[in-house]
Amino acid sequence: MVSDSNRLVAGRYQLLRELGRGGMGVVWEGRDTLLHRQVAIKEVLLPDGLSPGDRERQLLRTAREARTAAKLNHPNVVAVYDVVEEGGRPWIVMELVSHPSVEQVVLTSGALPVREAADLGKQVLSALRAAHQVGILHRDVKPSNILLGDDGRAVLMDFGIATVEGDASLTRTGMVTGSPSFLAPERVRAENAGPESDLWSLGATLYACMVGRSPFERGDPMATLNALLNEEPDYRRIPPAMHPILKGLLRKEPQDRVDAEEADRLLSAILASRPAHDDLDVPERRKRGKSGGPGRALLAAAATVVLVLTGGAVAYFRTASPAEGAPRASTQPAAATGSITPSATPTVTATPTPTPTPSVTRVAPAVRAWTSRDGWSIMRPTGWRGARGEAYTHWTRRDGNAHLGVQALYVDLTPGEIIVTEQENLAQTAQDVVNRGRRTVTHQGVKAVEWEFSWTAGEENEQRWVRPGARYREVRRALVVGDTAYVLSWTVAERQWPRNRALMRQVIGSFTVAP
Repeated sequence: MVSDSNRLVAGRYQLLRELGRGGMGVVWEGRDTLLHRQVAIKEVLLPDGLSPGDRERQLLRTAREARTAAKLNHPNVVAVYDVVEEGGRPWIVMELVSHPSVEQVVLTSGALPVREAADLGKQVLSALRAAHQVGILHRDVKPSNILLGDDGRAVLMDFGIATVEGDASLTRTGMVTGSPSFLAPERVRAENAGPESDLWSLGATLYACMVGRSPFERGDPMATLNALLNEEPDYRRIPPAMHPILKGLLRKEPQDRVDAEEADRLLSAILASRPAHDDLDVPERRKRGKSGGPGRALLAAAATVVLVLTGGAVAYFRTASPAEGAPRASTQPAAATGSITPSATPTVTATPTPTPTPSVTRVAPAVRAWTSRDGWSIMRPTGWRGARGEAYTHWTRRDGNAHLGVQALYVDLTPGEIIVTEQENLAQTAQDVVNRGRRTVTHQGVKAVEWEFSWTAGEENEQRWVRPGARYREVRRALVVGDTAYVLSWTVAERQWPRNRALMRQVIGSFTVAP
């Protein structure tokens, strides 16, 4: 094991610092001293106790990996430059791509928005198609093997167990390689595996982008493999737009799966549909590292809790009325003028003046009905500016001191559990939180839990309408209807809370989910 940096490998590649470590090796940031470029160097660790024959087999396999990857020249594939042997171990020299893996992105930032997941799927599919055209199967497509850059570029890496059609297998008979959660059923059954197996793994990867884990992950390898062979994925937590592509890729029998061309068409259809957001692009969301909706860190806090949130990207829409609230009706009263004569007993002499015709300003309603394309509706305040994301819709009053949000969560949690998680998340960004009560209420015939509190906005906050240092008062109400949970939030500058309470109750109470 190399533990110190600045060592030269094969007299050419300088190790600078360790980037990551796993069961199969260590990845270093390095420098090619001959070509003067930064590289990534994978130090392949061979298990202790290998026989000379097994060690030779591993070296051959590593050399084959380099030959395999060297055949691919594709923008969505990590390029392999060289493979050398040093200290009895193989070292693979690769393109240095300084991006987090999709697994890391989902764990830290939450589930990908639908269109971002579809774009990632198209890029990985393009890489796989290029590999398949030259007879290469990846065999280990999964979130941890896909890097995702700030510019949205997805890069497939680690062809370490890739096979070339026609080559003899270098693995032991009966040995299944790859990550169990993302293996295709035919590979588990030790049947012939072709390009369809990589497409299955792509489907499982896209599912994980939505909910944070493989559709068959059960926490135990054998239970996972059993689920993979005998159970169907649970699509209740998946946004409907992703159902066709996932159901097409995750069919048990390879001959029943959609092929690469049809998969590309289905992914393109998602991207061509009406955008759910255009306010922030993918690079800006990556820079922020947080979602525009509250609670995207929920998935990072508890891997079993799965959210499908906006990711911070929204499309703005404006309401017709410029009013901030409900303007008062005003009438112009009849006017009278009088002259007063100075006397002990004043007398008033009326001067006739024309009586103007009363004019009435049209009364704008305080709220207007708004129906989501996902089937829920709410009476939102008139004149507030609205924004919509994948599963988070919100409105902000024009002065920025009041905010309404509706968040959809694809989770198996009770309203009380959701509120507890909301409290934990708030503590990470807010200051001086004062709990003003938590109660169980009935909302449209459904049990809900409501939490009222005050808080001060910190300097770091994922909500763009929030002003650092400002003091707010808020109500959040959580309820579950069918397979979807909803969190309704109403936030107002604390000093304005009393005069906004009635409107808040009217708006929150109007939320309805269509049958």
